[in-house]
Amino acid sequence: MEGEVYLNYSVKSDLKLVQPTVAEIIGKLKRRVKKETLLTDLRLCLEEALINAIKHGNQQKRELEVNIEVKQRGRRVEFRVSDKGKGFDTTNIPDPTEKNNLQRPSGRGIFLIKKIMDEVRFFDGGRTIFMLKYLD
Repeated sequence: MEGEVYLNYSVKSDLKLVQPTVAEIIGKLKRRVKKETLLTDLRLCLEEALINAIKHGNQQKRELEVNIEVKQRGRRVEFRVSDKGKGFDTTNIPDPTEKNNLQRPSGRGIFLIKKIMDEVRFFDGGRTIFMLKYLD
């Protein structure tokens, strides 16, 4: 793996932009991340974080942007997704595997991200999610 990748995107809060934005980012990482299963994991987590930022953070207000930073260096990939919303209590995220939450149509994104990524942290009152995946 030569060099490093640093990408910075600003995306309008429009769910139609999620797939093309994520596809572009994963396409740029593909040259350095060869394992298809890792690319699938990265794609899923980035999609979930971006959808959450647009829907829950920015309330789909198109004039509000979501910022995405991507860093790949050595054997690690980092994502940082930030919205302009009110934030949320990151210590009080319902567990989607609990009986009362099994039938809920949403609420699994952060759970999946935490299961897949090696490190997940929240900043700025829940307006920014940091995700780290080791490629080994």
